[in-house]
Amino acid sequence: MSNKIFISYNHNDKQLIDTIARRLELEFGRNNIFYDAWSMQPGDSIIGKMNEGLSDFTTFFFFISPNSIKSKMVSLEWQTALNRAINNDLKFIGIRIADCNIPTILSDKLYIDLYGEGLDDAVSKMKSCVKSENVYKPLDDVQNLIASFREVTPKKIEITISALLYSEQNPVFAFACENPLNEFSVCFNISDGLTISGKDELTDDTQQVLYARTVQVQRALSPGFPFVFEVDLVNTSHLRNVAVYILVDGTRRMYKQIPTETVTS
Repeated sequence: MSNKIFISYNHNDKQLIDTIARRLELEFGRNNIFYDAWSMQPGDSIIGKMNEGLSDFTTFFFFISPNSIKSKMVSLEWQTALNRAINNDLKFIGIRIADCNIPTILSDKLYIDLYGEGLDDAVSKMKSCVKSENVYKPLDDVQNLIASFREVTPKKIEITISALLYSEQNPVFAFACENPLNEFSVCFNISDGLTISGKDELTDDTQQVLYARTVQVQRALSPGFPFVFEVDLVNTSHLRNVAVYILVDGTRRMYKQIPTETVTS
């Protein structure tokens, strides 16, 4: 069975719905979409055409707005469709297109929030629903580390690396900037856990090659137990484009940049 779509909306929302309908048309074809603007002609029976569309659909999109909630005709459409969806293998999907409450009877159904998510994401989810694809969209990777910079003296910078959510076991950090390596050194407190410092030519997650001084921490970096080290300026008065990285792939020497913040004393 081909995918058949029924679009239920109030005419006061027509400009937005027309845009959505034309996007769906490109994917599924006009003949597979009941949209009154092109599915009904002068002289057609409104109730007859509505009944025909409702009898044939596999996916029912109810566009929820203050206008459609107040409309008796739209209410008749979506309530009839909801009843058929309960008793048949039909997909009833609400799409919120304005700042309004969802009808109580639909409160236990997941809906697409075009008003909150935007047009492109909403239409993409609509297409996935019609094709019975999962609409899951990966979130950004969780950010666990943050590096805080504090100027101790004009020639010394203190950097504190903190874990926010979970522990990082024996991490390797890299301190990079545009200065040559002979213009600064990295120091740390030996009592904070045995560490090994060195230097590395690293590739970050944007494939940029950088030269950096590295610090390997021989303990877990846990929330509430940050690692602190200092950068001393040797042959320069300032550092350029400072960044801190963590090693994420030891085999390929791949590093990922840690977000930074500046702390004033």
